[in-house]
Amino acid sequence: MASSMTFLPFPLALADEGAAHAHPWLVEQVYHLTGLSDRELPPHVIMLLIAAVICVVGFKLLVGKPSVDKPGFGQQIVEIIVLQVRDMVEQSTGKYGFKYLGYLLPLAALILTSNLMGLFPLFESPTANFNVTLALGLMTFVYYMFMGFAQQGLGYLKHFTGGLTAGLMAIMGGIIFIFEMFSNAIRPATLALRLMINMFVDEQLGIAFGTIYQILVPVLPMLLGTFVAVVQTFIFVQLSIIYLSETVPHDDHGHEDEHAHA
Repeated sequence: MASSMTFLPFPLALADEGAAHAHPWLVEQVYHLTGLSDRELPPHVIMLLIAAVICVVGFKLLVGKPSVDKPGFGQQIVEIIVLQVRDMVEQSTGKYGFKYLGYLLPLAALILTSNLMGLFPLFESPTANFNVTLALGLMTFVYYMFMGFAQQGLGYLKHFTGGLTAGLMAIMGGIIFIFEMFSNAIRPATLALRLMINMFVDEQLGIAFGTIYQILVPVLPMLLGTFVAVVQTFIFVQLSIIYLSETVPHDDHGHEDEHAHA
């Protein structure tokens, strides 16, 4: 009897392309080694965990040993990316932007890695699955709601009244509040659907081109897929920044505007 720790031959996972539940080779290895099924451990969960590992290991390999005096090439690249994201965040959130980087940078790295995984034969994009993108959308929703109440207290509820004056508040306050709450509640779903649909379509196009060009490397689909992966990451992060800008106390928004006009 073969040992449970043996690996499946690589072609086995790809042999039956018409199978209803065909999975990438790496996923098949996980099921073979753990004895779990795709119902107990869905493929998109495995791929998301692999994406997280790639992010952590890739960051460590890229940065190496950080140095203030003589930063390596990889560290300089990371610092440039961090500074660009910080500037982008601070344009919308002012002085509060720096504290959001601890959430936005790992989020961007995870989404971009997940998006790009679908371009390679051993992987599939976890972000092409609605469960993954909905989880990412809910994370952003919980985070910006938490930051809103943490920075403004109960005053954050004023954001859901649309800035109405006291007179209009008595007349339309309830309606506006319900509308704003509903608008915020569906944000995780809209974030999730936008990302999932684009990555799913992109992945299917990649599969179609890969079938047509089985010998030649499909350079054009790879370039297009990379472009889509980057753009969708940017859109998701940019929308998250917009939502986080609503958590900034209004007085600080006013000060930022004064400095901008000065």
